Amino acid sequence: MARVLSFKEKTLHELGWRQPSDRTLLIPMSGNSNGATDTYLLRLDFVSGGDWPPRANFVNPETLAYVLNTDQHHLPKISSDQVNVHPAYQSPDGRTLQLICCSAVFEYYDVSHGGEDNILWRGTDTFLNTLNAIERAFKSHYAGRFERHAE
Repeated sequence: MARVLSFKEKTLHELGWRQPSDRTLLIPMSGNSNGATDTYLLRLDFVSGGDWPPRANFVNPETLAYVLNTDQHHLPKISSDQVNVHPAYQSPDGRTLQLICCSAVFEYYDVSHGGEDNILWRGTDTFLNTLNAIERAFKSHYAGRFERHAE
């Protein structure tokens, strides 16, 4: 955390980030589509140390969680070479989960996604790699918000 904040040259508070626990970070993000700005909340959970990237999900800002078939309108539509957001991804082992398909996110490996060696997480990477990849995708491939699930 100290390394990333030093690089950003701002404090947690100045960035608008929140740290509800020593293993969780909440980061506001936004996308512009059709002249409107949509805001989102990215939740990073650091569950595996520096050897693996953080878990990452977009969450409902009120509950700080994501419920399948209920909270998909809290997810951005992003589809790029580096990042794809899936509100309900069926993993090979039969689980259904929100997936930010990006090699800088833990779930990418948890669902046995695979990928080119040059994009895989290295022990020297930090969660700044995760943020940079998602921020780049927001800037160039954001297509609005997922629709609310039909009741």
